[in-house]
Amino acid sequence: MNKEQLIHECSRLFACKTITDSEDMLDIYAEFFFNTVKNHHLEAITSQADADAEMIFQMMMTKVLHLKSVISGISYNAKDGSSLNKIVDPTIVASLIRNIYETTAMFNLIYRYAKSNDEKEILYLLWVHAGLKYRQRFENAITTDENRKKQENEKAEMDKIVSLIEANELFKKLDEKNQGKIKSKLKDKDYLMKFEGTEVDFLHWHQLTTIMGIKEGLLEDIYTYFSQYSHPSSVAVFQFAGMFKKGEEAFPQMTNFNLKIAFFMFSIFIADYIKLFPSVLNTFEAMDIRDQIVINFHNTMTRSSDYSINESWKSLEKQP
Repeated sequence: MNKEQLIHECSRLFACKTITDSEDMLDIYAEFFFNTVKNHHLEAITSQADADAEMIFQMMMTKVLHLKSVISGISYNAKDGSSLNKIVDPTIVASLIRNIYETTAMFNLIYRYAKSNDEKEILYLLWVHAGLKYRQRFENAITTDENRKKQENEKAEMDKIVSLIEANELFKKLDEKNQGKIKSKLKDKDYLMKFEGTEVDFLHWHQLTTIMGIKEGLLEDIYTYFSQYSHPSSVAVFQFAGMFKKGEEAFPQMTNFNLKIAFFMFSIFIADYIKLFPSVLNTFEAMDIRDQIVINFHNTMTRSSDYSINESWKSLEKQP
């Protein structure tokens, strides 16, 4: 591929004006995720937190593949011979992308935004505790001795997590008020918070665009946007009613808009993952230069060049 062809291909995948372009972009992400799992899954891991980070990466790979499957569309042929033409439901796409947003934001908060190992440990332990505490809600539905023992073991694990947090050096430096804030997160099955020195600030999902470093004003309301399609809101219903009018089909354009947000999230996640596991940069830089450039573009365009994965973009510059 010469430079002119490279510029054309990158421009096409920067914009992703069509579903076909977006499918090509998903293929690029899928290739990177798959090769990274294949190349790095046997590398030594020094903590359970980082082992979980690797598993989150594998989960994100399946999200790429599921998203690719969803946008291939659905159709139906009834027994009487009538049929439903192939469509894509943007509300299903939006629900999946909200999950991708949450996964990217959670990963960034714990594994990149945290400014010290003590911060990372507290946030990670709060995240684990929240998941285990949610599972305790099913206590009354337990019917086997095996599941009862598992539930008791998880209760013991939660108690251990509380002890680990209370033994954390940063936690011990906090005053009673800020220690109380962390304890309230343990009670509320939540982990969305940040540290400002020895002050604890609570966060909400929509605020995590700032935590991730996303440019001000770019995606401030995107979590609310996706949330309205993840629930049967009246807005979701009446917009659904107008998406499939014959000759005025809006679902391809809406689906493609949603996919662009997914690309931002995938690229942010990849950049943050490589920051955590620098050896993965080798797999990234083994990709075709086009693929490196377009993945990094969706990361730096949303954030800034400070978050750039590498300098692959220089291949697009004109030579003096």
